[in-house]
Amino acid sequence: MSEPVVVTGLGLATSLDFGLQENWERLCAGESGISLLDPARFPFPVELPVRLGAMVSRDRLAERIRAAVPRAVWNTSTDVCHLWLLVALEALAMAGLPGGQQGGAQGGARAEPAPAGVPPAGGDSASLVEEGPVVIYVGNGAGAASFTEQEYANVYTADKPHLRDISRMAVPKVMMSSLAGQLSILTGARGPAVTVNTACSSGATALVLALDALRLGRVSRAVAGGADLPLAGAVLKGFANLGALTARHDLGQAASRPFDATREGFVLGEGAACLVLERAATARARGARPLARLAGGAAASEAYNLVSPRDHGEAMAACMREALRDAGARPEDVRHVYAHGTGTLLNDRCEAEAIEAVLPGRPTVSATKAMLGHTIGAAGAIDAVLAAFGVVAGQAVPCRNLDAPDPHCAIRPAREVHLAAPGPGGPAVYLVNSFAFGGHNATLVLTPPA
Repeated sequence: MSEPVVVTGLGLATSLDFGLQENWERLCAGESGISLLDPARFPFPVELPVRLGAMVSRDRLAERIRAAVPRAVWNTSTDVCHLWLLVALEALAMAGLPGGQQGGAQGGARAEPAPAGVPPAGGDSASLVEEGPVVIYVGNGAGAASFTEQEYANVYTADKPHLRDISRMAVPKVMMSSLAGQLSILTGARGPAVTVNTACSSGATALVLALDALRLGRVSRAVAGGADLPLAGAVLKGFANLGALTARHDLGQAASRPFDATREGFVLGEGAACLVLERAATARARGARPLARLAGGAAASEAYNLVSPRDHGEAMAACMREALRDAGARPEDVRHVYAHGTGTLLNDRCEAEAIEAVLPGRPTVSATKAMLGHTIGAAGAIDAVLAAFGVVAGQAVPCRNLDAPDPHCAIRPAREVHLAAPGPGGPAVYLVNSFAFGGHNATLVLTPPA
């Protein structure tokens, strides 16, 4: 279908803060959510070779989810699902759509009034689903890592044998289909509700799938994004054993250094992001103000190696070109790239080569993992939210911790929040790259709404 797909709502939560505006301001100020992790928070007394992480506050998360949704929802879901529901509710509220139960099966008493900045479930506006089916696509890479680890500890290591048991709702909680399922129950959305796992590109892949569903006319509206809370002991050790994580504890918040000559790997992070997508006619009919346009996207496989990209970023470049072709956008109109930018030696170099090969205009580049860590399945969705929020004003989050640029990474880092105005050839075009283990690549193209 030729009908444009527009963004009408955004939600964001990271290790920095809960809420889109709060995160935007702190990211633009160069703040970082990276810190040293307390080993006591893990259920096993395990020695962690890497203790850096960008963790979402569990206390603040619990406070907000209990204020935002019925007890039956938060009591039957895990932390990662809680985070996803919060960002989805924020995005729905921004879109002027209801976020509460629409006759779902779950009930229960509401908690105390929501604290400042927490959108409550429910609303007086028209039904989320009245114009037709609504699709939910949510990306997740690491599963319910902390919950799974804690349940394992309960089953196998409790002090007394009769206490070694698993919680009654462990199975539905640990199934990552529950992320999409719980939001469907909460909102009454009866279209497809799918949890997507393409590793670190899960959130971006979810948005490509949502875009396709809207273009096909199968649905009138989509709620899509990603959520991940991977900071469990076993996950940290696993990534460390792969050699993917930096152990530069001495650098603290400067340890994640995408495209820098001194980079040694990434810092594992946590977060969630959600976009409400609608066909332009659907948004127009209800008087909604589009924030941006999701003009195109592509998802592709490298078909090469489980953990390494093809030489010279050839497959990354192919994905970027396909996304631009899908959007009908010219490479020279790209003004900014939210890079995957993990801070690993090979991935950064290959992505930089791909950007140089595809985008001759040398757009500015940001790598938010320098401040937020690598949020795995949420990473692409987080960058898509930031791109959608800034594209109209020509703004983007600056590139941080790039003090000694790698001469083999010929990117032009965004040093300031305000970027160059669009060229005479057309509107500003922002790219979001997401390149994952397994060779799962995805690129999104965002532009101003008109």
